[in-house]
Formats: sequence, C-alpha cells, structure tokens
Amino acid sequence: MTLLEVEHLKKVYQPRLSNLQVAALKDITFTVDNGEYIAIMGESGSGKSTLLNILATLDQASSGRVLLQKKDLSRIPEGELAKFRREHLGFVFQDFNLLDTFNVKDNIFLPLVLSRVAVKEMKKRIEPLVKALQIDELLNKFPYEISGGQKQRVAVARALITKPDLVLADEPTGALDSRSADALLQLFDQINRQGQTILMVTHSAIAASHAQRVLFIKDGQIFHQLYRSDNSQEEFVTRITETTTVLLTKEV
Repeated sequence: MTLLEVEHLKKVYQPRLSNLQVAALKDITFTVDNGEYIAIMGESGSGKSTLLNILATLDQASSGRVLLQKKDLSRIPEGELAKFRREHLGFVFQDFNLLDTFNVKDNIFLPLVLSRVAVKEMKKRIEPLVKALQIDELLNKFPYEISGGQKQRVAVARALITKPDLVLADEPTGALDSRSADALLQLFDQINRQGQTILMVTHSAIAASHAQRVLFIKDGQIFHQLYRSDNSQEEFVTRITETTTVLLTKEV
C-alpha cells in the first residue's frame, strides 16, 4: 500500500541579490510504500535536504505534489501545518534538537503535550518505548547530562511517541561516533521490522545499507536507485559505494 507519493516535484529559489534563479529540485518523482525503509543519498547541494524539508512541510515546492495517504500537503492551511506534523510525521535530526531546560521525559512528551494528549495516555505510550530504546533510566536526566548516543535515542523516542505515519531522519548518524551510530541503525532496523516507515537522508554508505532501497539524487533529479533485495549488508555497501562513485563523475 502506497503511503507517500511525490509527483514531479520542483523547487526554484530566487536569490535576493541576483536575477538568476536556482533550481534546487528539477523533477523528482517516487513513491514510498507503507512499512518501507528508504535512504536518500547525494553530494552537498544535490537537493536532498530541500526535498526533506518539503516532505516535512517546512518548505513548499514551486510545482508538483506531495501526497501523504492521498492528502495533498500543499493544500493544508498554514495554521494547521504544525498540528499535521505532530500527528503524522516524526523527525530525527542530526543535532538532536532537544531542549536543555527540559528533562528527558519532558522532551519526549513535548509533542503530545502540544497535542493535548491526556497524561494517562502519555504514560501508557512512553513506558514500552523507553524500555525498547534502553533509556528508561535516563528520564529524569537533562540532555547536557547524557551522551550523544543517548540524546539520539531520546530524539527517536520523541519522534515515535506520536505514532507517526512517516519518520523523517536527516543525517541521524552524522554527529555520532561509530559505536553509537551502529546502535542507532540497529534501532532503525528494529522499528522498521515493527512496521514503521522511514525515510532517511544520509552521506554514509554504511547507514544507507540498512535501508531496503536507496535513491540517489544529483543536480535536483533522481539519478539512480538501488534495491537491497537478497544482498548482504556488505554486498549492499559495495553496490552503494560504486554507485556513489559514478554519481560524482557522470553527468545527469
């Protein structure tokens, strides 16, 4: 069943001090099935962050459509976008975006508080989630008291507690050491096996190899895609690395 449909997406910027327009996205079309795990790769400036921002309703496309469960995101009124994000999208960012003045529990609860979810329901949701993420003993600590890997797990808990249709992850391993990055990727594997749909932007071939499918973007267009199929992770890393090499040298 198709969860997300991206149709002929284009994004053109007009720099303030220039008459020249910059096309960040030229013509992006793809679909994401419910329960799929997709990685998006591309060099800096390729358009992948712009694409993620549009999917997150943080930016608007110049043309084209994004449909989440058949709902056209461009038709959501401005005043309803924040509510839509809280109810349908989960975000995991490279820099965690945790509030230092809130303890771990309150950081995780924040989107539910904003949605006015009952306290009883909030407690019901957090208990199995923090146990699965192995952060149940950190709930009363503050972000500045825990490690980078633990912060990222808190960010994942905050993203998942709303039971989102889609998790959007922007370079989630970029600020982590190799051990913490591996633990996070294993966690993503686990929640994906439980049915969570994930769309992850990454520079890392190792991170991308955990996905079922990898989309490669170059100069605002989808250059190629790879399916993991029956490949081992090591074989998929090799295929991703080879494609990335071609991506850096071949014209679209």
